[in-house]
Amino acid sequence: MIRATMARHIPKDWEAVFAELDGVNDRAVILVVGSLIDYALAEAIKSRLREPDSDKAWNDLFKESGPLQTWSQKTTVAYFLKIIGPIARADIDLLRSIRNEAAHDMNPVTFDAEKIADKVRKLQMGNEHTKQHPLRQQFLVAARMYIANLILRAGDSHAEIAQASAALAPYLDR
Repeated sequence: MIRATMARHIPKDWEAVFAELDGVNDRAVILVVGSLIDYALAEAIKSRLREPDSDKAWNDLFKESGPLQTWSQKTTVAYFLKIIGPIARADIDLLRSIRNEAAHDMNPVTFDAEKIADKVRKLQMGNEHTKQHPLRQQFLVAARMYIANLILRAGDSHAEIAQASAALAPYLDR
């Protein structure tokens, strides 16, 4: 399959990316994880679309001013392609909102900030298991589960992740 994403933007070692986040500030965690979710959404959508003739065709679809440029646009399309269900859509929109808060607030950003904390508490993915955990961990559990599920839906281009995440697939349908 042709991939328009430049090689430096394709996560090669997912566990290393998450391990690197252990020692960084909350804003960095939110922004990096947000990029991974956006990438996973694009990959899941691409897996349902016609194979393009060139990298340019993918670029036209996902580039700035393209019809699938934003995370919000990708979430909407993923919902209507039945890649995600209504609960997953609501959670992914919350994750996007958290990312936007971190990206645009010029003040220090933490998971304990009221605007972010309220959104993390509303996440439904994993909350039955993580409610008593710190907000950062609740965010990471939900985000990782959605990333794994979306990559699973993307199929063969990420076979190693898909195989490791097979039991999680039903979560996206909620």
